[in-house]
Amino acid sequence: MKWLHYLFIVSLLLFSCKGQNVKNKRPTRLLTDALQREVALPDTIRQLVCIRSSAIRLVTYAGGAPLICGVEEQETRPNEFTHIFAHPDLARLPIIGPGMGGDPELIMAAGPDVIFMTSTTAGEADALQKQTGIPVFTIEYGDLGRNRPTFYNSLQLIGQVLHTEDKVDSLIGFIDEQIADLQARTAGTDKSAKVYVGGISYKGQKGITSTDPYYAALDYLEADNVASELDSTYVSPITGTYIDWEQLIDWNPDVIFIDVGGWPLVQEDFKTRQGLNRLLKAYENKQIYTLWPYNNHHSNFDVMLVNAWYAGKVLFPEHFGEITMRGKTDEIMTMFVGAPIADSLIQHWGPYQNIFDGKENHE
Repeated sequence: MKWLHYLFIVSLLLFSCKGQNVKNKRPTRLLTDALQREVALPDTIRQLVCIRSSAIRLVTYAGGAPLICGVEEQETRPNEFTHIFAHPDLARLPIIGPGMGGDPELIMAAGPDVIFMTSTTAGEADALQKQTGIPVFTIEYGDLGRNRPTFYNSLQLIGQVLHTEDKVDSLIGFIDEQIADLQARTAGTDKSAKVYVGGISYKGQKGITSTDPYYAALDYLEADNVASELDSTYVSPITGTYIDWEQLIDWNPDVIFIDVGGWPLVQEDFKTRQGLNRLLKAYENKQIYTLWPYNNHHSNFDVMLVNAWYAGKVLFPEHFGEITMRGKTDEIMTMFVGAPIADSLIQHWGPYQNIFDGKENHE
């Protein structure tokens, strides 16, 4: 009769496994990602991870922060990113590997329903999906300037995956309204002042000769960004855009903005070239102002938009008089990352200010 006993146990196990498989089977759907791959996804995403070049930032913008179940190592460092300021619990989640790709075994251990991935190819995404058995959904970064449609498309794709379309539509509408407001305030104004932005980080801190000819905050204002005349062969969104001091002196901008991400090196530049400083009109007239770092582990779109409002207050004060930077920062950050974090950012990056008088400009 022992064999009947064993048969009974085996039957129970088989029935149990079959029941568990039925229980775990969830409705799926096919969605097309940014690289035109068809990806089978659970209809409801309960957990997710993001890998490479701040995919986590885009997912947070789209309302997905509460679903993140693991993060790449750089997200656990001291606060550097607006999405971590807004959601500090993210920095305490399990680590799924180093930046720019994670670790397949650690990703599987976190148990996500989907992996959002940027800066990749279809082949790499397919390989990771096969290795982990987890759907990999690619998104592309874009920017807030010429490649804004790419940014918007990725937000909309994330919204489809997470069913956060309303959040995404609200954010896109908000961005368009902010840019339209900036443009309307400066329409028909005198834009003869020559402007330069230096100290922009590219894979680390850079000095005053690191610039951006397509700096979106200045484009919204239709300000005269002197670097916009640079030949495109000298421009790279990956390695950066650099000039020499002679070019800066030749341009001789009326106003200089410094990205505080590069401020330590910019200070060294000014100290070691004191004779040249006096040749700069902006230096002599004390027209040098700080901006918050927008290029940190890819672009901080929320910071770029806040920077645009401060640049507007500096360049066109009569048209931005009622704007307070603390209030505008909280408004923008709440829409992008879900929390009013102006005070935290001011404490971390310092206030917007003229570098000569140290006068804060947040009220």
